[in-house]
Amino acid sequence: MRRANTNNKNNHNRSRKRRPPPFLPPSIGDDIIAGRTRRQKRVIASKWDLQTPIIIEITSWLDQESLMNLSLVSKQLHDIITNEPGNKNKIYPVFEVSGSSTLKFYQNLQEHVLYEKTRNKLQHYQVMRFKDSSKFKSDKPTGVSRRLLEIAEDIQMNGITSLYLSSSSFRNKNESSLLYTLPNILPKLLKVDFSNASFGQSVLEQFSFECPLLEKVTSENNRYHYHVNGFNFRASKNLKEIHMNNSSFSIFFREILDLNNHHEIFMFHYCCKALERVSIRNMKFEDRFIPAPAYAVPKFACSSSSSIDWFDWIHGVFRPLDTYFATALR
Repeated sequence: MRRANTNNKNNHNRSRKRRPPPFLPPSIGDDIIAGRTRRQKRVIASKWDLQTPIIIEITSWLDQESLMNLSLVSKQLHDIITNEPGNKNKIYPVFEVSGSSTLKFYQNLQEHVLYEKTRNKLQHYQVMRFKDSSKFKSDKPTGVSRRLLEIAEDIQMNGITSLYLSSSSFRNKNESSLLYTLPNILPKLLKVDFSNASFGQSVLEQFSFECPLLEKVTSENNRYHYHVNGFNFRASKNLKEIHMNNSSFSIFFREILDLNNHHEIFMFHYCCKALERVSIRNMKFEDRFIPAPAYAVPKFACSSSSSIDWFDWIHGVFRPLDTYFATALR
């Protein structure tokens, strides 16, 4: 009888249905694909390929910082951003600089240049960014030391095409030693950003002469004034964009205000051959000898309307230059 009871109990346990295992949400990453069949893998891959053109279009509107953050979301996004042939907005290697001594900065660069492995790596960087250029101080009380110039002559970073020299505050003056020598080591520079950096006109002239391929200059919130005729950029034959919002300008010749005569003399006439975009919002004039500097703006619109596509004087965004406005002023 005991055996019969035991058998009945076992039969009852076998007939009882087992509970299904608890549902677990799929994990994010490659593990979810690794556990699928080949057919399911092909379906997932085909769906991802359909999204690639959309992702490429989205990434084309992102700046470098946003692009780097997006590449960290998944391996698929990282692969599209870095390896997809149709994606033109790539992540560029950034050479970031921090510190306070201009001499030590150049000495460290010189050491890397003398060492073959690091010298080759330096040429792969395309962007140079200073965390705060106003913190850099010279080893000489005034001007640029001979030693610094000699070190800079031995350094060439031909891969750098963009330079960001932004300062934390426009109230801090930038030492001329760093800004004056950087053009010597960046001969292939195309874009430079001096936002919030305060410096004299000689720095712009140095970049203009030593960087012949320069196409875009951004210098906003500078306490020092520029020549409104573009004399500081006279050597820049390829300059296409000027962004000088909240900056000061000087006028040395009254002819620049004459709407009826001297048509060859107007704002930025020294660098207007290839100029396409100009932004001078909230511009100020520092020349006390000129009573009505605002006349320089409409003359610029008249004289350069054939080459300028975008001109921003007051409004906060770029807008097309009104050719009708330029014709009416004539």
